[in-house]
Amino acid sequence: MNDHALAKTSPPLTLQEHTEDVVAEAESILARLRYHVKYHRLTGADLRERLLQAAVHHDRGKAHARWQQCAEEDRLREVGLRHELASLRAIDGDENVSLDDPSRVAIGAHHNKLSWAHEERWTTGGPGYDDHTGYWQAMRERQRNGRHEDFSALVRQRYEYDVVRALLQLADRRASQIESPEAPDPLPLRPFRYHFPHTDEDGAPSYRPVQEEALEHADEPTLALRSETGSGKTAASLLWAREQVRNQRARRAIIALPTRFTASSLAADTETHVTSGLYHSSAWQHLGDADRLFERLSMARQFLYPLTVTTIDQVLACLTGRREEDHLRFANLAHSALIIDECDFYDDVVQANIETMMSVLRELEVPVLVMSATLPDEHLSVYFPGRDDPPSPLDTTTADTTVEIASIHGVGELGQDEEGAEDMDWLVDTAREASRLIVYANTVDGAATYYRLLARYRDDLVLYHSRFTEPHKADKERAIRSMLGAGGSGGIAVMTQIGEMSLNVSAPVMVSELCPIDRLAQRTGRLSRFTDTDGTLHLIRPLRDGTLYPAPYGTLPPGEGWQASDALLQTDEELQEGQRLTKLDLKERTNAVYNEPLSFSDQADRNQEALRQEFRQHWLIRPQTTQDEDETDTARWQSRIIGPQVEVFVSEDHVQDQYEGYRAYQQATTQYAVSVPSYRYDQYADRFVTREVEVGTDNVEQVVALTEPSPYDDETGLVFQG
Repeated sequence: MNDHALAKTSPPLTLQEHTEDVVAEAESILARLRYHVKYHRLTGADLRERLLQAAVHHDRGKAHARWQQCAEEDRLREVGLRHELASLRAIDGDENVSLDDPSRVAIGAHHNKLSWAHEERWTTGGPGYDDHTGYWQAMRERQRNGRHEDFSALVRQRYEYDVVRALLQLADRRASQIESPEAPDPLPLRPFRYHFPHTDEDGAPSYRPVQEEALEHADEPTLALRSETGSGKTAASLLWAREQVRNQRARRAIIALPTRFTASSLAADTETHVTSGLYHSSAWQHLGDADRLFERLSMARQFLYPLTVTTIDQVLACLTGRREEDHLRFANLAHSALIIDECDFYDDVVQANIETMMSVLRELEVPVLVMSATLPDEHLSVYFPGRDDPPSPLDTTTADTTVEIASIHGVGELGQDEEGAEDMDWLVDTAREASRLIVYANTVDGAATYYRLLARYRDDLVLYHSRFTEPHKADKERAIRSMLGAGGSGGIAVMTQIGEMSLNVSAPVMVSELCPIDRLAQRTGRLSRFTDTDGTLHLIRPLRDGTLYPAPYGTLPPGEGWQASDALLQTDEELQEGQRLTKLDLKERTNAVYNEPLSFSDQADRNQEALRQEFRQHWLIRPQTTQDEDETDTARWQSRIIGPQVEVFVSEDHVQDQYEGYRAYQQATTQYAVSVPSYRYDQYADRFVTREVEVGTDNVEQVVALTEPSPYDDETGLVFQG
């Protein structure tokens, strides 16, 4: 290597110096992550040798005379040469160097150009230099040959290539950051470690039953754990993950939850005991003004934190291979312990996706812990694919505390109207008497109605639902925790399903609209959560035209009204005024309601096959169309099926005519927009206006905003009336 050949010009850095930096970072990454242990077990190959060979030769093409001339004349934009492809050519011309395919692919991909969108970069060289069509054809042939493998072999093949590909890019980026005088050193890479914080009088760990079970069965590759809400499942999962790391089965942990809201809430609960990163499409908002915010988000997005708290959608999306970053995420997932929390909160489309994911993770020997308060036995097969007899979950559900159904009230539309408030005297009396109260409504409109009613009598109450902007959601959670968290001041929280999971709050009295039994078990997990006393539950049967109004627990066929799900109807038959139900009773009734094996709809089957095709088609070469870093769906596949929604800015005042780029545009959307069901958009079309805004230099996006005066405010969110 020419000692004076340049690798960078600002500041000047020789190729030898940069290569040494990348090799040093690669060595450091291997020492910290220790991926080479599992890599050898699964592939029989030496990861250290492959990665260091790739690091030594990755920028060799920069020694090309044309590249050096343009570097010296400070006109690299005119070089007309993809140096990573020139590196492959230089390697082939050196009889002393022999690289295997994963190392060659890592070199060819290390600047994110191994995709159909960059085909021309591979097939057209600069003036005076041959093109690289042969290398593109070799990549295509490798892609085609790999696709014909059976799915299990394909999973291992992608793993074998992705780990080298991912770690070379990681080493190159971290070396470049160190080489920049203005940049801080890269954030540290650490394994997952967890110190259990609870001890007895003698200083010994004081484990609860669910935590003892998790430790006792930590050697099982896939573990299902069922325990009531508030029993210590989160700490149990962290103890389990700690054992996976100590026993060399993983290096880090990922907790995947059903929604962004639950992920944000759980991340806040765990951050004092373990180094964790939060990632989902609006995570930046929850992290506020954290130092090096976007660097931290990037690290969490890549599953590089000791503990990453995210959504199941983000974990599923990395299987598609559509973004270059998906290959890094896939490599890190393969070396993590995955915890799927609240695993029964999914429809059959998501469950089918999870079944495919579990098949992939089983092939890669990824330890998986599946947790829930109410997971039905008949739905376990999703998490144990290929087994005719899925094992029963470890169950520590107890009958220690009781929920008493003190009353059941049928409440019609007039009862949910301020003019019919006299029909709700019992609710007003309950709110006056209870120092701490939680009210659950099934819909945003219902929650807003209860809130307006109770606001006449109490000042210490908060409304929380999905149609608040992300900053206001964070404010609502903080307010509810301060009132109803451990040691809270007291008050009333009126919530929709958004407050069912991962919100560590408690009240001795609860009012809830009727919902399926598993959802009710989650809600009542917030009853007397911090004590061993029984809780009091008042049930509301929402009515319309004298019959049960099931929204959102059912289907809404076009042109027809809501049709209740079987689970809701069976729950309605099961529950009676005066019943006393233990957590064990709720679990058994959940099993009774969901007593049929989970069968996938045609839609779920098609979507599952689309995910497998995404995995097969993009295992090596990325597609022509790419995704934004926050997107989880593709043209063919969806992480979940959600009814049509419209992103709406809550005020025209928050819409700019021009945004610097898509990141700025997305940040504005997250900060100032809410999702509105399309049928509401159609119903209140006169309340919306559509505008065109410029994003970047040559992109135009259509933005929908609420007209003034906006029906949105930070107290009640977006609620349509009349």
